[in-house]
Amino acid sequence: MKTARGRGRGRLLFHSRNLSALAMILAATRSARADDAPRVTLERIVDGRGNRVCDIAKASVKSENERRSAWVVRGLLKSDLVLNRQVRRDSNTGESTVDELRLGDHTPLRFESGAPGSRVTAASPASTFRYFDVDVKRPTVRCNLSRLVEETDPDLLNAVADYGLMKQGLGEAYGPEELPVLSLLAVEKRPPHPSPPIRKRNPLSEEAPEAAELKAAALAALGEEVVLPGKAADLSRAPVDGLVLPGRAVP
Repeated sequence: MKTARGRGRGRLLFHSRNLSALAMILAATRSARADDAPRVTLERIVDGRGNRVCDIAKASVKSENERRSAWVVRGLLKSDLVLNRQVRRDSNTGESTVDELRLGDHTPLRFESGAPGSRVTAASPASTFRYFDVDVKRPTVRCNLSRLVEETDPDLLNAVADYGLMKQGLGEAYGPEELPVLSLLAVEKRPPHPSPPIRKRNPLSEEAPEAAELKAAALAALGEEVVLPGKAADLSRAPVDGLVLPGRAVP
């Protein structure tokens, strides 16, 4: 027969185990939320004398079956150059990727692909064209991609040419997020610049005057809402369901 003291110790042990389990659950939840929070990197590209060429914000977020990224290149052109990438994994269909390239708030040129080696579907607002990556330098592919660019935004070719010159000056290889740039560079088949201007990549401090708006632009391109300091949230586009204003209840 258990004594009162024994029963008390048993209750304490039981509660202690429950608290430990609860702490572990809370820690795992915080970790998951931290992984799901968008991450933003700010960079400044400068010339050989340290003068600003452009600023770049790179935002990314991931979940269990999806990774999204958005790059905003500001100052290289009259409008922002925006590169979006979405990678999804499905147990049945495998991995699929969607890349978009646009200037400012213009209509994007879209590229969709599946597993490595599968066809790429390029789409403008008016038409689509399917091809294999290995054939991107073929005249037929280049001609059709040029047509899609004309249907989407004719300024994209000059934009990627300026971006490509910057990359050449940096002496860097292209990353997955920049694959649409490579595809469009193949359209005009421009030779590398014989003497590209020197470019260097430096971190951009979040305390810089232009940092807040640049970061907000990248998060907006990623599909994340952000409110800049001193500016009110835009509730006109917010969904009515679940919106509760002070002193009011939404049915």
